[in-house]
Amino acid sequence: MRRACAGLLVMFLLGPFFVAAFANDDVCPKCGAPIEPGAAFCTRCGQKIEAAPARAAAPAADIRQSVVQVVAAHDQELTSTFGAIAFGSSLKIDSLLGSAFCVAPGEFVTDSAVLAGAREVTLRTPDGRSAKARVVGIDPMIGVGLLSADLREVPVVKLRAGGPPRLGESLTAIGFPSQRRAGQTITTSAGVVSGLHRGEWGVHPIEDYIQTDASLPDGFAGGPVVDGEGQVVGMSTAWLFGSILVLGPGPGIGISVPVDWMQRSIEWILAGRSPRAWIGAFTVPANSENRALYGLPGTVRRVVEQVFPGTPAAAAGLKTGDGILRLQGDEVASLAALHDRLLRARIEEPLDLLIVRRDQTLPVRLTLAARPDRARLIGLDALRFYGGVELAANDKGSLVVRRVLSGSLAADAKLAAGDELQSLLGKKDLEHANRANARWRSVNDVDDLDRFMGMAYSEFDFFVGLRFKSRSGVRRELYLWSILGPSGAL
Repeated sequence: MRRACAGLLVMFLLGPFFVAAFANDDVCPKCGAPIEPGAAFCTRCGQKIEAAPARAAAPAADIRQSVVQVVAAHDQELTSTFGAIAFGSSLKIDSLLGSAFCVAPGEFVTDSAVLAGAREVTLRTPDGRSAKARVVGIDPMIGVGLLSADLREVPVVKLRAGGPPRLGESLTAIGFPSQRRAGQTITTSAGVVSGLHRGEWGVHPIEDYIQTDASLPDGFAGGPVVDGEGQVVGMSTAWLFGSILVLGPGPGIGISVPVDWMQRSIEWILAGRSPRAWIGAFTVPANSENRALYGLPGTVRRVVEQVFPGTPAAAAGLKTGDGILRLQGDEVASLAALHDRLLRARIEEPLDLLIVRRDQTLPVRLTLAARPDRARLIGLDALRFYGGVELAANDKGSLVVRRVLSGSLAADAKLAAGDELQSLLGKKDLEHANRANARWRSVNDVDDLDRFMGMAYSEFDFFVGLRFKSRSGVRRELYLWSILGPSGAL
């Protein structure tokens, strides 16, 4: 729900900008009002339109011959903390259905979420032929998967060069609407570009998406998004939610990985998927609230929200609340720009940061390390990272809420400063997914919390329940759940 609301808010805020971008091309020559494609008269002033501009033509039908359906069979059970506690079972994934398109003879690109953990992958062409596919590699950071199959006759798509599409440009997403079963007919969904460089939606760790108002049906994940000439500008991407692929952060919002990021993934996969470098710090956009909280100036664009233990950031002394001004001498423009710089860096390469800590501007030099597949946190760090709640020990040694981050799950649960943590819901034996040993355990100090939080992780997800008691005696519960995957941390 939060994802959908956030997406709708983005569309609402973009509304005037979107109209202005559209009006640059399709406007009345007399009053400047937007006009419908093909209209003979302006609906505002009545001006006759001699040569009404038309929207870009639909993509050539031939592009459909380059798109195939992906059937990724899983047939396996994944240990799930949430499933073990709530249902006494593991999570069963039978198959995921998506789309893919040919980027070289016998090679196909799709969304990484379609392939995650697949036992067997089959590709089906629009005319009904099928072939087993080999997973060449997966880039979970950008969200791209590369497949090879004995389908060399499938035509290769043309990738668009020259940068991203323009706002208001017509694009068409192509794919197989699965309706949870294979064998559907290939279809299209048209829309216009309503945003560029969109991100921080939690779909993939690195996000720099093209946003359109196209409605993407189930099964379009991994399919191409093309312009009016049939050139690929992006790949429809999705968020894996259990056994369901969720396309976009909300209704009427289609997002796609731009072709330049997609090509970067392909090059990395073909080069052998060498470990990537990271700093080990999770950052958030700077806003009026965190600037005021940490005493940061308006020039700060990113704020360190979490430092992972045992990382270059921790060794260099980075702290929560540090504002990042520059990386290797360049101003910090966006999260995607920071990831872009790190993707070009090497492990053990020195990296220079310029940070702001309260009223001090400090240089920080660190040495990059290999990024882990899944960075795990325990105890107080995990509660802050997943739930947005900071705890501290009081004079009796009990853990109480010190601060609740706005917009967090803890804020939704109406936790407040001074609430005392009393117990934690966790499991003892995740391997056998036995509900019998899931119970509430009293938490008396930080050592108890660290020990019990280790039970919150499984191979699939993180799940924990927490019970608090306010000073007035009101009891509140907070449940934290997240699918485990690569972190978007720098």
